[in-house]
Amino acid sequence: MLFKRTQVGVYLSLAPLALNAVCLDVLTRDVIVVGGGASGAHAAVWLRDNGKSVAVIEKRNTLGGHTAVYHDPTTGRPINIGVQAWMEYLNTTSFPTRMGVSTNGSMAFGSVTTRYIDFRTGLPVAYTPPADSDKNAAIKKYLDLCEKYEGLLIPGFFNFPSPDKIPEDLTMNFGQFVDKYNLSAAVPRLYDATVMGVGDFMNVPTLYVMQASGVPMARGLLGLGRAIVPPSGNLHELYERVADFLGSDVLYSSTVSSSTRTDNRVSVIVRSANGTETKVTAKRLLIAIEPTLMNMAPFGMDEDEENVFRTLKYTTVYAGLVKHPSLQKGTAYSNIVLAAAPNNYSVYPSIAQVGKIGQQVGSNDLFSFTAVGTDKDNSESMKELVRKAVASMVAQGTIPDTNGTVNFEVFADHGAIHSRVSTEQLKEGFIQKQLVLQGKRSTWYTGAAFSSGYSTVLWAYNELLLPKMVEGL
Repeated sequence: MLFKRTQVGVYLSLAPLALNAVCLDVLTRDVIVVGGGASGAHAAVWLRDNGKSVAVIEKRNTLGGHTAVYHDPTTGRPINIGVQAWMEYLNTTSFPTRMGVSTNGSMAFGSVTTRYIDFRTGLPVAYTPPADSDKNAAIKKYLDLCEKYEGLLIPGFFNFPSPDKIPEDLTMNFGQFVDKYNLSAAVPRLYDATVMGVGDFMNVPTLYVMQASGVPMARGLLGLGRAIVPPSGNLHELYERVADFLGSDVLYSSTVSSSTRTDNRVSVIVRSANGTETKVTAKRLLIAIEPTLMNMAPFGMDEDEENVFRTLKYTTVYAGLVKHPSLQKGTAYSNIVLAAAPNNYSVYPSIAQVGKIGQQVGSNDLFSFTAVGTDKDNSESMKELVRKAVASMVAQGTIPDTNGTVNFEVFADHGAIHSRVSTEQLKEGFIQKQLVLQGKRSTWYTGAAFSSGYSTVLWAYNELLLPKMVEGL
C-alpha cells in the first residue's frame, strides 16, 4: 500500500511582532491507530496484513501497553509486570504465531506462604481462606454462569440485548449475584486473579466483574484452559516482534494534541516528547486506548461521544517490584480487613489500597505488588501507600525491623482501567449508546472498554471489528 509523505509550512505566532515558519511532516495513511497496547498492536498488524497502511501513535517508547518486562540482574530471568499470561480463548495462539513467537510455555507458579495482614494497622488477621474443594466447586459453578452469558459479553457487545431484555443476573450487583448462587467460596480466588482491580467490586454490576474475570480466567483457574507464555517467559517478546514488523509506522513517545474528524476523513496533529509535530491524515481512526475524558479531549468530542465517555467510571491500577530487607523470603503478604475474619468472603479493603506484596518466584529479594487507586490517585500517592503498608507491619512487629527502606525496582502505572457504569445506566441503554459510536465521524474503538481486558479476547474482538472498519477503504 502506497502512502504519501510531504511537508507543509505552518506559521505560528511566537511573539507579538515575530512569526517563524515551522515545517510539519505530513503522513497519509489508510488508518491511524491511537495506542500500541495489546489491541492497538494487534490491529496494526492485522491492517498491514490486509493491505492497509497505518500510523500507530504510542505515548510510551515501546509497544505492549500493560505488558512490560523486567530482567532480574541477579538471575537474568524475565519478570512480567502487569499481564502475566495469555489466557486461552478461541484462536489464542494465532497472533503470537503470526509474529513468530512460540506459545509452548506455561505460566510458572511458585510455592509461598501467605500471611493475612490488615495493611492499615500492620496487624495479622485470623483469616482462613476457603478449602480447595469448596473453592473449586464454587468456581466451576461461576464458570457455568459465565458461559451462559458468554455470547453477550465477549469478545464484545455485538450480541448484547436491548435494555428491557438484559438478564437480571448481569445488572445486579456482584454481591447479590454471589448470594443468589452461593458463590462466596470462589470470590477470594477471583479477587486475587483480576477482580481486585475493579475496586468496590461487590457493588459493581455482575456484567463488569465477568468482563474482568470471566470465562478465560475461570477456565484457567480450574485447569480447563492454559495460561500461556513463550518458552522464554517474556511476554513482551511478542511486542518486540511487532515493533520490528511495523518499523517507522510507529510514532513513539507521541500523543495526539488536536484533530479534525469528518464522515470521510480524519486529520490529527501528533506531538512528540521533544516537541516536534507531525500531521497525519487517514480515512479511518481507531482508538485503542481507554476512552477517558482526558484521553478523548484532543479529538473534539461531540455531545453523544462526551455523554458516553463521561458516564464511564474507572479505577487506576499499579504494579511493580520492590525490595525491603524486612520482607521475608518465601512469603506473600495479603491485605485483608479485620471484618473478614475468620471466613467472611464478602468484605475486602476499600480503595486506594495495596492488595498484595509477595516474593517473586525465582528471586531472593524481589517482591511483586499490586495496588488499586481511585481516579484521584497517581504514582506518587500509590508509592506512598506501598511504603505505609510495609512501615505498618514493621511498627507492629509483624515483620522484623531492619531500618530498611522500600526501593522500587519497577513501578508501572497502568492508568485508568476496568471501565463500568451503574445498573441504572445499563437499563437506560448505555451499551447501545456506546455501540452506536462505532464508525461515527470515521472513528472506531477497540480495547477493554468495548471488549474485555484479556489480550486474547481483545485479539478476537479485533478480528470481528476490523473487517467492518475497513469496508469501503
